[in-house]
Amino acid sequence: MNKFFTVLLAGLFVFAAAVPASATDARLASLAFGGNYLEDDYNIFTWYGTLPSYSNMVWIGMQDLEWDEGDEMFYYMGASYGLGEEGKYGTLAMFYYDYAAGLNPFGYDGMWDGAGLFGYWLPSKFTVMYGYAMEKLSLGLFFSRADEMAKYTEDEESDENKYAYTTFGAGIRFDLGEKAYMDVAADLSLASYKDEETIYGDINQDANKMYGVRARMFYEWNETITWVPYFNFRMFDFNLKADEEGFEYYGDKGMFLDFGLGANIKVNEDNLLLFAIEPYSYAKREPSDPPSGVSADVTSKVMPRFILGLESDVKDWLTFRAGACKELVNYKMEVEEEGEGKASVEYTYAPFNFYMGLGFHVGDFDIDLVLNNEVPMHLGYWLTGYQPSNYYEGYDSELPIYMISATYGF
Repeated sequence: MNKFFTVLLAGLFVFAAAVPASATDARLASLAFGGNYLEDDYNIFTWYGTLPSYSNMVWIGMQDLEWDEGDEMFYYMGASYGLGEEGKYGTLAMFYYDYAAGLNPFGYDGMWDGAGLFGYWLPSKFTVMYGYAMEKLSLGLFFSRADEMAKYTEDEESDENKYAYTTFGAGIRFDLGEKAYMDVAADLSLASYKDEETIYGDINQDANKMYGVRARMFYEWNETITWVPYFNFRMFDFNLKADEEGFEYYGDKGMFLDFGLGANIKVNEDNLLLFAIEPYSYAKREPSDPPSGVSADVTSKVMPRFILGLESDVKDWLTFRAGACKELVNYKMEVEEEGEGKASVEYTYAPFNFYMGLGFHVGDFDIDLVLNNEVPMHLGYWLTGYQPSNYYEGYDSELPIYMISATYGF
């Protein structure tokens, strides 16, 4: 089996573990990332039409990210402001980050030449949002930009390298009668790359777009239960081309489809139970432009996914959260190369993820934390400096808190 086959088949487990790289609000993370079925201020980055509901706020966040080179902290800060009296001219929001996540949902793995293209994080320029609320409808617009450029000049020769990500988004929220309302959002992301004077001549972008559309509805069935159906579809196609022959670059393209039904169960004034089932989630990935005689097809099916979350106000100033996600997953990879034959791998398993969090309400601040699941067993870590036993076995110690986010209303 040649190198293409070996690397591609080994990459199955990279695909299996891949998730979109992004920073997520601590409250939603604590509730098993069930934000599509919940009302939350951080949803403005997914459901753009909700921005007018969160005017005059400041967001602050930090998160521990795991990289191949080790852990690194990610920070962000932003604010929204109502224009005019009671926001009659709309709501403007700006957010600032050090780096923006790559557009490729699978990160920057190396399953084949070109896999993971545009999966790298880039220095973020800015993220700007605008929302406008009417009587039964609110609109939201989203724009973000991240780029990086390096240029080298010697005498009359120069070499320039550029990366850039640009995303445009729009969303609406509208009433569906007295007991229901709906969110619809769509976005288009453009990625660009340019490298001059390589051994293959100039390397430039080819097909580098990602677009998606999603919708959800909140229906108040009774005083206790609010039903939330959800739908999402996304596609991307990233590739590069060179002036000269010999540039073997297969590119990367894929699509995602998932839908589900959630329930917000108001047990009482102090306790909210979230339950959601996503009966079918599908992801497909393949090279964008492989050479003749070479093909690869990677698919992931989740049938089904269960999400369960509990949010409980223990005190006026303290909220406890816990969330769990259980999936039944099937991964399959099929590859073929002329002269080498066909090969395939199929992998099924049932991953389980558990999360815990705390919320503190102090004055005009709401501060949310995502806890390390081992914290209840190692509280001495905070009080005495005690480390888990594997710290002395050559492993890095894990932080007691993975994520902190805070909002301030004014």
